[in-house]
Amino acid sequence: MEPVKELRVHLGAHKTATTHLQDTLLAHQNNIALHGIDYIPRERFGPLQRRFSDPSRWRKNLWSWPVERLFKRQFQKLREGGDVVLLSDEDLLGYAYDLFTSPIYPDLRGLHTIRSLAKDTKLKLFLGVRSFDRLLPSAFAQTIKTIAPEPDWLDEVLTNMSRTPPSWVDLVDRLMAMFPDASLMLWRYEDYSAHSQEILTSFVGQDVGQFPELPPPVRTTSPSHDAILKAEKIDRHLAVEERRAQVRRIYYEELPIGDGRTAFKPLDQADAARLVDRYEQDLHDLEQRYPRMIFKPSATS
Repeated sequence: MEPVKELRVHLGAHKTATTHLQDTLLAHQNNIALHGIDYIPRERFGPLQRRFSDPSRWRKNLWSWPVERLFKRQFQKLREGGDVVLLSDEDLLGYAYDLFTSPIYPDLRGLHTIRSLAKDTKLKLFLGVRSFDRLLPSAFAQTIKTIAPEPDWLDEVLTNMSRTPPSWVDLVDRLMAMFPDASLMLWRYEDYSAHSQEILTSFVGQDVGQFPELPPPVRTTSPSHDAILKAEKIDRHLAVEERRAQVRRIYYEELPIGDGRTAFKPLDQADAARLVDRYEQDLHDLEQRYPRMIFKPSATS
């Protein structure tokens, strides 16, 4: 198999339509492959990178040349041809709960694997961003699928974040410092919603035909406020898989949005406005610091 000529990596982040992008790429995978492009789906790449990125496992703690070589050998087994490789996996940055830390994604948990793969090839990075007033509630709903939060934890975190809002600029600065020779294309969540065809084509790197129009994935839709309240009361000692199953049942079967149940919106109007203002400031600062990094739709898009 030919060496990878170009590695194009979509980093997420969580709750920025990443799952929709991945599902769309998978549905179009055969057409993409006809153009010499190898999309390795998250279902295949994700488990591999997590084995080498989980800080509780020896592979991350003992990351070294022999471990790196083992990772590369296992990565090669995922390839199906094509010298341009596409990856999309939000867990490269961290997990959903890492959006509640300062800075967000403090460890860039899995990016050492991408740095390893990019040593001998051209690297292009892609990142979706979203205003934190919408992102944080969704990230909390995602987090409690696997982790039982402490009582009042979310209120405390949101209060702190409304006072000192998180920043996308800091994340981009750290990415560019880690990958100084890579390019980075950034798009807003709202632009993906309106211009997904153009964004997907930009990610793939060439025209591979019309991508299928898929509905939003059910498994990532926002839960109702009532569903969150019930999920927070689940037995804290459940095994992770049982907890996930119960939370999903509550979100999507027992208490979905509708029939008088409203979306989960824990922020008051003033706190939400502060986060929106920070998002707009971030976009302005990124445009000034990194001209042409942010996606702009074409006139015909």
